[in-house]
Amino acid sequence: MMTMNEAKVEPIDVGSESYRIYTYADGKRFRIENPSLLYILPCGSHRVVDEAGVTHRPERGYVGISWMPLPGQPAFIA
Repeated sequence: MMTMNEAKVEPIDVGSESYRIYTYADGKRFRIENPSLLYILPCGSHRVVDEAGVTHRPERGYVGISWMPLPGQPAFIA
């Protein structure tokens, strides 16, 4: 359950990304298409809201994050 402090986390606009991939040590990948908002909780956990309004919670333990910017957008924003 999310605490009151975690619920007040400010979103980061990642709408400039085409997709976002979380990679795990075992080689598995979790891909989110058209991410819109990223919330990074104090515990380090991520919540990503996509263009359709669906919230994704990548499992902890990822060893890398990669993304593809939309054409004409910067390579990274935060």
